[in-house]
Amino acid sequence: MDDELTPRTRLVTMLVVVVPIAVAATILAAWMGRLDTALFFVGVPCLMAFVIGILPGRTSAGAVFQVVTVALLLVSAFLHEGALCVLLVSPLVYGMAFTVYGLARLAEQADKRRYGLGALLVLVALEGATPGMRVSPQHEVDAERIVAADCADFEASLARGPRIDQEADRGWLLRVAQYPTPTTATGAGLDLGDTWELGMPAGTITTEVVERAERRIVFDVTADGARTTRWVTLQQGTLTWEQADEGCRADLSLSFVRDLDPAFWFGPLAELFMGAGAEAFLASLD
Repeated sequence: MDDELTPRTRLVTMLVVVVPIAVAATILAAWMGRLDTALFFVGVPCLMAFVIGILPGRTSAGAVFQVVTVALLLVSAFLHEGALCVLLVSPLVYGMAFTVYGLARLAEQADKRRYGLGALLVLVALEGATPGMRVSPQHEVDAERIVAADCADFEASLARGPRIDQEADRGWLLRVAQYPTPTTATGAGLDLGDTWELGMPAGTITTEVVERAERRIVFDVTADGARTTRWVTLQQGTLTWEQADEGCRADLSLSFVRDLDPAFWFGPLAELFMGAGAEAFLASLD
């Protein structure tokens, strides 16, 4: 009887069955506080693909793509995620879904290799689900820039603080992706204990100078209420500068904790965007 179903009927059946499962799994992950772990980003698409694979009748890869797309958009709307988040996570979701779908299609064959790959996917999906099961969540990025002709001019710029220009400072990646960056900077002084507050599109980041030496400043992030904490948690920054033949060269190092798993996907993405953010901050000190 299942083989007599038309492709459209089978697609509707999958949507009716699989999409509610994806939404229910999302609600469960939110209730467990696991929306930032691989249990959500890997586990949910794998669950969807597994259910599609075991449904009666033949299913095409195109139908899988359609069902996963509908579920992805519905879940993103439920979580109030923007287009950037959907764009960045969609290759991971589709990749996991098609991998599990392919394994399900191999279920009729006596190929033991699929069990090893299935076990690997289970391990990946568990990353971050429990304390201690995270892969390299600590990250550090560096940015370097010629910020002035003379370091005396740069030090004067430091004293008055960053001048945020959303168009000039953000760089092409942050502008195209609409990644949130500081819009204002308020504070005074570069001595130990002095604080600066960076205004974000949603929330603020407060920093405090904890080390001051000649041509070197170390600051801790003492409070972070910005929207970016959904992706990363800033910890500390180190700014150094030196006089070079081409001008005053400044180097900014930022340490942060990645708040999303799995590491193999979100690690490189976090470093890419945080590196661009460090470059933008140096540009605001010109």
